[in-house]
Amino acid sequence: MNGLRMDELSAEVEVLESKLSKTADLTTKIALSLKKLSASAQNVEQAVKPIYNKTQSLTVLSRNIDEAISAIDRVRRPTDVVSKEEGTIRQGPSKTGLTEYLASLRRINEALSCLKKSNLRSSQKAVTQMTGLLKVGSLQLEDLFRQALAEDSKSVEPLHYITKELPFPTFQPQKINMLAVLNDFLSLTLAASAGIQSNAPQVYAEVRGPYITNSLASLALATVNTTRRTSTAPYDKGSNGIPVYTNALEAIFEAEYENICHLFPTTEWSQVYTATTAMPMGVFKKTLADLNVFVKQNMATDCFLAFDVIENVQPASVRLKTKTGEQKEFSEALKPLRTTAQSSFSYFLEDIKKTGQGLIALPIDNTIAEITISVMSRLRRMADYPNAISSLLVSLGEGNWNRPYTAPAVIPPSFDVGADGTLLLSNFCLDAIDQLIHELEQKARVMIKKNSTVAVFMVNNVHFIESNIRTSDLRKIMSNQAQAKVEKWRKDAVKMYMEQWKECAAFLMDVTYTKQQAGGKLNLNSKEKEGVKEKFKNFNTVFEELIQKHKSYTFPDKEVRTMLSKEIGFIGPLYGRFHDKYKDLMRDKYVKYDRHQLDTMLAQL
Repeated sequence: MNGLRMDELSAEVEVLESKLSKTADLTTKIALSLKKLSASAQNVEQAVKPIYNKTQSLTVLSRNIDEAISAIDRVRRPTDVVSKEEGTIRQGPSKTGLTEYLASLRRINEALSCLKKSNLRSSQKAVTQMTGLLKVGSLQLEDLFRQALAEDSKSVEPLHYITKELPFPTFQPQKINMLAVLNDFLSLTLAASAGIQSNAPQVYAEVRGPYITNSLASLALATVNTTRRTSTAPYDKGSNGIPVYTNALEAIFEAEYENICHLFPTTEWSQVYTATTAMPMGVFKKTLADLNVFVKQNMATDCFLAFDVIENVQPASVRLKTKTGEQKEFSEALKPLRTTAQSSFSYFLEDIKKTGQGLIALPIDNTIAEITISVMSRLRRMADYPNAISSLLVSLGEGNWNRPYTAPAVIPPSFDVGADGTLLLSNFCLDAIDQLIHELEQKARVMIKKNSTVAVFMVNNVHFIESNIRTSDLRKIMSNQAQAKVEKWRKDAVKMYMEQWKECAAFLMDVTYTKQQAGGKLNLNSKEKEGVKEKFKNFNTVFEELIQKHKSYTFPDKEVRTMLSKEIGFIGPLYGRFHDKYKDLMRDKYVKYDRHQLDTMLAQL
């Protein structure tokens, strides 16, 4: 059994060895095949690699060619815009329509931006052509902008708006939209790429400036013409056309500024407003210069015109500055008139002095002198312009009106901002009245001479001055101290008049000491009786003369007669005491009046 088993195993080993031998042969053959394949692969790689590299190069070249073709297409596309859009641009917006025209310009603008970025030398001709088309388009848009402005820039009648308190016309929303689109395209779109400077602000000023000027031309002419009058009477407030002219100028400037704010960017508002208003402001400045010449030639009667101009223009300037930022145009226009107005104060005082010294006669009835009426009339007229005169006096300075005014070569940067203009005006009025009273009294003492008559003249004139203050706006302007000083001048004049009456009353002053007899009767010796007789006699003579003279005087204002009558009344009690004391010792020829009779005479004064 074991031998049989061994034979089987031996046979299996032989089989396995045989298979192993075959496997080894097969492995050898496979190794040889792999070696041959490896050699073949190297040959293939050496053959394919140049082809592969060439293929890669061709792929890159193909890509570059495609990109070049694409770039050429992109370059050719903008240049084609010139031929496509030139016809539209040349025709203009009126034929093609604004929307299409702007779209065409926008396409050229975009194409130009692309060409500039490419920076190709070959595109310079196209760049030049596009820039030229954009310039043509810019000019045509500016013409359209000008035409659109002109349509709504026909001159208007300013009095229609001023008298009815209506605002001056502004552009309608539809017109504003159109003008704004044009301005934005000119100033932003074209300027950004083509570098074309927009002339829209200049065009606006060129169209709207004459519109304002022409609209206000009649008012400017009327303002100058109203100064030409044959009368020599002083200027009346509001009789010149300057208030209406100034109101119209302010209102139309406000309306124009509103238009500008709708059309232009904030940074350009001030520039466009100044350029637009330059022409009408030039006419306004010349108008004020003409008024200044007239005022200088008629300072005595028409300095009030200068005040009226300042009273109207100065507030308008402040209001416009708040709304529009207007800086110096109005102040520059006002400067000559302000200088003339400031010189009028010293002229006024000097005129009082010259007129007073030049008087060759006073009223025969010793009433109100013409110079008094004239001066108070001028002062009352000054009270019509408190704001203008206060500002002038503040810049002039306290007391500087007492010497001739010379305009400074350089305007001081500031003045006393703490000064009270109303108080300065009060002080000026007081100085004028002081000068007037001084001249009146000096002339009266030379020409009238008698103190009593001089006193009548002064009482009448000073009371007239005081009454004018009390019944006019001077009462509000002149301080309590100033009015008290005028009252003192009136009291001084009354005191001068009463000196003669006090001399008369002196005869009633009893300094005789007497002894009384039984029953309370006086006991006078002959000398004392003669003294009392002389007192009665002298009193009667002087009193009758004074009564007669007083009744002969003319007092235009009843208040003056009443006031003096009250002052003279002090004699009644003095006479009554003197009369009662000595009436029983004197005969009737010495005691001409009893107490009642004398009081009645005094009451009838």
